[in-house]
Amino acid sequence: MSELTPQQEHAIATFKACMHFPDNGFHDLIIELCKTYQLSFQKVRKALVSSQVKLEKKIRHHFDNVTPEELTKQAWLESVHTQLKELAKENIPVMSGLQGNAHYQKALASIQASIQSENEREATLEDLFLAYEKQVFKPLATMLHTTPLYWKLMRAEEIQIMTPEYQKHFIDYPDYMEATNHLFELEQQVRDQVFN
Repeated sequence: MSELTPQQEHAIATFKACMHFPDNGFHDLIIELCKTYQLSFQKVRKALVSSQVKLEKKIRHHFDNVTPEELTKQAWLESVHTQLKELAKENIPVMSGLQGNAHYQKALASIQASIQSENEREATLEDLFLAYEKQVFKPLATMLHTTPLYWKLMRAEEIQIMTPEYQKHFIDYPDYMEATNHLFELEQQVRDQVFN
């Protein structure tokens, strides 16, 4: 590892001082960015850390090109937002993902063909559950990682628990709740169906 000049050490110390987030601030920032960009906790955390490492490397190896503005929290956050915007371009809208899900399509076809037996009902409910798990539950869990809301989600592994009332806990994730509510209504329709 190369020796740092006093100016480089001062620049790194200044940057780290600007990066101080009191209390649970760093974690809260990650959660807020997860909401904003609809990305997993790990992807957001990785972007934050890589942005920090990138600037520290620049200080170590290209110090003459570092400006005082780059050492600010604002500049660092702009760098983070730029990375996250790029990552978010790969996001597929939740309802589009749901509509493209094979289990959802199979369940919808069964519902439209009119379920005729208890076995068909169970198979359709299973397909709805698998669609919910893949398109809503797991992606939402990756965003809520380490939050109190995560534990509320863990209690709603089954669609039927995600009542409209329970969905209110997740109001900050409207696209996921739109898909959840749609699946909840379909599940109710399947459960309520009476056979001749």
